Amino acid sequence: MSSTITTVPKDSTFKLPQGRFKAVIATYKVKDVDTVRGKAQNATILYEVSVPGMENYECLARKVVPVDLRNGSPMRTFLEGLLGSQYFKGKSNQPIDLQKLLVGQLCEVELIHAKHDEDRFDFPLVDVDSMYPRQPEPDQPKEADPKK
Repeated sequence: MSSTITTVPKDSTFKLPQGRFKAVIATYKVKDVDTVRGKAQNATILYEVSVPGMENYECLARKVVPVDLRNGSPMRTFLEGLLGSQYFKGKSNQPIDLQKLLVGQLCEVELIHAKHDEDRFDFPLVDVDSMYPRQPEPDQPKEADPKK
């Protein structure tokens, strides 16, 4: 007998609350863009975010930042939140594959609601303001030793 029950897949949403949440970096992509100063590259980092109470949704957030790893640049400052400032100092003048380095990384993200065309949209733009190494889980209570 065939089952009549089918599971509806999780809907994806970028409509997330502000706050700090556990996440994993899902993708890292670089795209060429035209700017007033000529051609440039922007990196898009896509996160799968764990938001309490939204377990039935695929919660997504993204960060778009110009590709520039010079000391003090927005990209480097943002990545140092996860990797630490010593990471880049140790890689001075060396190539790094950011896709290999970032995709799959567990982290925590601070989500904010950025100001944008509020009159045109029904929900604020969610931006990843910063990211950090994932904090360890608090110790679970241990079961009593049955031998005692």
